Amino acid sequence: MKSHIVPFENRWTNGERAWRWYCELERLGVPNVRMIFSEHETHHGDEPAVVFDVPAGFVRDWLAFHDRRSAHQQRLWQAMVIGLGLVAVSGVMLGT
Repeated sequence: MKSHIVPFENRWTNGERAWRWYCELERLGVPNVRMIFSEHETHHGDEPAVVFDVPAGFVRDWLAFHDRRSAHQQRLWQAMVIGLGLVAVSGVMLGT
């Protein structure tokens, strides 16, 4: 059996259980998990599990991981757009 490692710091569990939790959250998707987590925190904060048997802390860490990854992708996109803009402007300036 292949060992899987979740791609973020996980202090809740390890091994197969962490991988199952990660796959379940990935299957649901970030917007759905964010909505479920918000509902849990608002109305059921005293219950330990958010989605099936996944604890709130693991969900919080998973969401933070996706937020960091999204912010990193956005910074890369902005840098690429700025770079292409500079190339275009320099092309126009040198072409005239």
